[in-house]
Amino acid sequence: MIDTLRGVLRVRKWPKKRGTPRSALQRWWIDWFRQANILAKYVDGASQARAIAMTKGSGLYPRDVLLKAMRGRLYHFVDQDGNKWFPMAGIQDISDTLDMLAQNIGSVLVRAVDRWRAPDPGNLNDVLTYKGIAAPPVWQAPSAGGLVTEELAESPISPDNSVNFYNFDVSAYAEVQFIFQDIATASPDSLHVRFSIDNGVTYRSGGSDYRALRFSPGADHNTSRSTLELYDTSTAAARNGLARVGSLRVARAFLNGAIGPSNSVMFCSGFARFDGPVTNVRFMSGAGSNFDAGTIFAVGYLA
Repeated sequence: MIDTLRGVLRVRKWPKKRGTPRSALQRWWIDWFRQANILAKYVDGASQARAIAMTKGSGLYPRDVLLKAMRGRLYHFVDQDGNKWFPMAGIQDISDTLDMLAQNIGSVLVRAVDRWRAPDPGNLNDVLTYKGIAAPPVWQAPSAGGLVTEELAESPISPDNSVNFYNFDVSAYAEVQFIFQDIATASPDSLHVRFSIDNGVTYRSGGSDYRALRFSPGADHNTSRSTLELYDTSTAAARNGLARVGSLRVARAFLNGAIGPSNSVMFCSGFARFDGPVTNVRFMSGAGSNFDAGTIFAVGYLA
């Protein structure tokens, strides 16, 4: 076939007649497209005007917008209660897209470090357990009584004479237990505790932020303090002990602990005077000495 177009000579092969569609689905789509084009041509004037306005300057034809509406992928409506209702075709599109991430019945998606993922499969009756802001949730068996315990992400810590405090993220826990094993400081010092309610940005250190009740061989008393002190005698000797910090998710945080070197021990109990929830706990040396030996373990009861 030879002809000219805008003054240019063209030589083309004569087009072949279209054959019969190969499948029932293909024939269905051809018929749907034919009917949709007829409907787009005779649609009401208001819909045509809106389609023209929507496609102005976009490179699309108004017919494209009308075809999307006919396929249920353009509009949604809001009822009298404020609920949004979307077409089933659009919902199916989203579902098919999510199938790229998980396809098993009962699957859930969690935000991992790099992207959204399906967590590794768990066992029957496992619960999805929050692991803090640095790791994705995982399926985990609940403990007796419904409490789930786990080791904190920062645990264990082995001091190396480089810092004089350690911070623990407790934002996921109702209670945390700290175990001190042969903890020592570079020079005589005592162990103190402070709390944060703003994700560790600041730690409360006012003169009356804490109320401490202390029992020791020398004296028993209670007092307002800027920290909670676990040992009232400065020493560089290795100390062993345990501290439980509770009520982290409701109002004030409470502390109970006992710690001491090999020849003595002191019990301390107290609470933070500010309202929670507590997000971080800091263990620190009172005078600023670096921790240089031992291990700190931390286990939390999930909220």
